[in-house]
Amino acid sequence: MTDASSTPTTTPADHLRARWGSEPGFTPEEWNPTLETMVSHRSVRRWLPADHGGEVTENQIRTIAAAAQSASTSSNKQVVSVVAVRDAQKKRALGEVGGPQQAPHISTAPVVLVWLIDTSRIRAAVQSAQVQKPQVEYTGAEYLDEILVGACDIGINAQNAVTAARSMGLGTCYLGSLRNDAERVGEILGTPAHVVPFLGLEIGHPDPQEPAGIKPRIPQSAYLHWDTYDAAVATDVRNYDQILADYFAQYGKPSSWTRGLVSRVGPKAVKVAKRHLLRRVFEKAGFGLR
Repeated sequence: MTDASSTPTTTPADHLRARWGSEPGFTPEEWNPTLETMVSHRSVRRWLPADHGGEVTENQIRTIAAAAQSASTSSNKQVVSVVAVRDAQKKRALGEVGGPQQAPHISTAPVVLVWLIDTSRIRAAVQSAQVQKPQVEYTGAEYLDEILVGACDIGINAQNAVTAARSMGLGTCYLGSLRNDAERVGEILGTPAHVVPFLGLEIGHPDPQEPAGIKPRIPQSAYLHWDTYDAAVATDVRNYDQILADYFAQYGKPSSWTRGLVSRVGPKAVKVAKRHLLRRVFEKAGFGLR
């Protein structure tokens, strides 16, 4: 099932051509609605209002959450929780964290899911076990891997949620921008100690008038390696700059991939927000980084 956010296409090759901005170089032997939903994915930033059929119901949110929670979890630790934000004031506050470019679509999205790295259940289990075995400790929290476990679980959860939402005719947009100020997001959501907000996802009915399509990715030849990593092709994105520039030009946004990439990785880009303080946020939440 596709939704209004998908660029109209008729064949698998059309979807793949849109995804790379060039001929795919292969013909899929199998194709189905799930693959169509995934390959035609795009971010949505303009939503239909509730009075124009844009409501996302509690039942839909619960169904999406069920799909997300069905994702794999490392060692069955389940160090993930999610807050479904529908309150208008809270969405506006999250929009302020996201920044001026993202605030309009965050505040108008019917619901924003915010995933949390949540070790409260582990800590409660350890505390309970200490009654019988005082030597039991949560030493895993001292290591960087525990944070990475939470981050990986959230990524898997969230992608399940996206696939579920799109299969229901809804659109989505990820919000890594909530890490601009994770402490402030925690205040907005009332999260306790040891719980760190990490990723957001807007969900709603796409406005069919939004000028956006399937954004091309780097060529598969630079992404997919066979048996051994090939450094020579990994950085071969010579044509991609022009492909993405042509895509943005359709919407009056002159840009190139490498210019945008460089602007996002320098010290100024990081410190405009508060992402350089994430280490402090995790340390305050009781994590070590060994």
